[in-house]
Amino acid sequence: EETGIPFRGLFIIDDKQNLRQITVNDLPVGRSVEETLRLVQAFQYTDKHGEVCPANWRPGAKTIKPDTKAA
Repeated sequence: EETGIPFRGLFIIDDKQNLRQITVNDLPVGRSVEETLRLVQAFQYTDKHGEVCPANWRPGAKTIKPDTKAA
Protein backbone atom coordinates (compact mmCIF):
# COMPACT_ATOMS: atom_id res chain seq x y z
CA GLU A 1 0.00 0.00 0.00
CA GLU A 2 2.77 2.43 0.80
CA THR A 3 4.13 2.21 -2.76
CA GLY A 4 0.79 3.01 -4.38
CA ILE A 5 1.05 -0.05 -6.63
CA PRO A 6 -2.10 -2.23 -6.79
CA PHE A 7 -2.07 -6.01 -6.42
CA ARG A 8 -3.08 -8.06 -9.46
CA GLY A 9 -6.65 -9.28 -9.18
CA LEU A 10 -8.88 -11.53 -11.23
CA PHE A 11 -12.65 -11.76 -10.80
CA ILE A 12 -14.75 -14.19 -12.84
CA ILE A 13 -18.43 -13.22 -12.90
CA ASP A 14 -20.93 -15.41 -14.74
CA ASP A 15 -23.86 -14.34 -16.91
CA LYS A 16 -26.15 -14.32 -13.83
CA GLN A 17 -23.82 -11.86 -12.09
CA ASN A 18 -22.57 -14.53 -9.65
CA LEU A 19 -18.97 -14.18 -8.54
CA ARG A 20 -17.34 -17.52 -9.36
CA GLN A 21 -13.63 -16.90 -8.78
CA ILE A 22 -11.47 -14.38 -6.95
CA THR A 23 -7.70 -14.43 -7.24
CA VAL A 24 -5.38 -11.74 -5.91
CA ASN A 25 -1.68 -12.16 -6.57
CA ASP A 26 1.23 -10.56 -4.77
CA LEU A 27 3.30 -8.19 -6.92
CA PRO A 28 6.07 -10.59 -8.02
CA VAL A 29 3.61 -13.23 -9.30
CA GLY A 30 1.70 -12.84 -12.55
CA ARG A 31 -1.58 -14.34 -13.70
CA SER A 32 -2.08 -17.02 -16.33
CA VAL A 33 -4.44 -16.34 -19.22
CA GLU A 34 -4.48 -20.08 -19.94
CA GLU A 35 -5.60 -20.88 -16.38
CA THR A 36 -8.26 -18.16 -16.52
CA LEU A 37 -9.66 -19.64 -19.74
CA ARG A 38 -9.62 -23.13 -18.18
CA LEU A 39 -11.62 -21.87 -15.19
CA VAL A 40 -14.20 -20.14 -17.39
CA GLN A 41 -14.59 -23.31 -19.48
CA ALA A 42 -14.93 -25.45 -16.33
CA PHE A 43 -17.62 -23.17 -14.85
CA GLN A 44 -19.53 -23.21 -18.14
CA TYR A 45 -19.26 -27.00 -18.37
CA THR A 46 -20.44 -27.62 -14.80
CA ASP A 47 -23.34 -25.20 -15.23
CA LYS A 48 -24.49 -26.98 -18.39
CA HIS A 49 -23.88 -30.61 -17.35
CA GLY A 50 -24.21 -30.57 -13.55
CA GLU A 51 -20.98 -32.51 -13.13
CA VAL A 52 -17.79 -31.69 -11.24
CA CYS A 53 -14.51 -30.82 -12.94
CA PRO A 54 -11.47 -32.15 -11.07
CA ALA A 55 -8.28 -30.16 -10.59
CA ASN A 56 -6.44 -29.46 -13.85
CA TRP A 57 -9.53 -30.42 -15.89
CA ARG A 58 -9.42 -29.49 -19.57
CA PRO A 59 -12.28 -29.57 -22.11
CA GLY A 60 -12.78 -33.16 -23.29
CA ALA A 61 -11.33 -34.68 -20.11
CA LYS A 62 -13.35 -36.86 -17.75
CA THR A 63 -15.59 -35.22 -15.17
CA ILE A 64 -17.10 -36.52 -11.96
CA LYS A 65 -20.78 -37.09 -11.26
CA PRO A 66 -21.60 -35.54 -7.87
CA ASP A 67 -22.39 -38.20 -5.25
CA THR A 68 -22.99 -37.11 -1.66
CA LYS A 69 -22.93 -40.73 -0.43
CA ALA A 70 -19.49 -41.43 -1.91
CA ALA A 71 -18.05 -38.15 -0.67
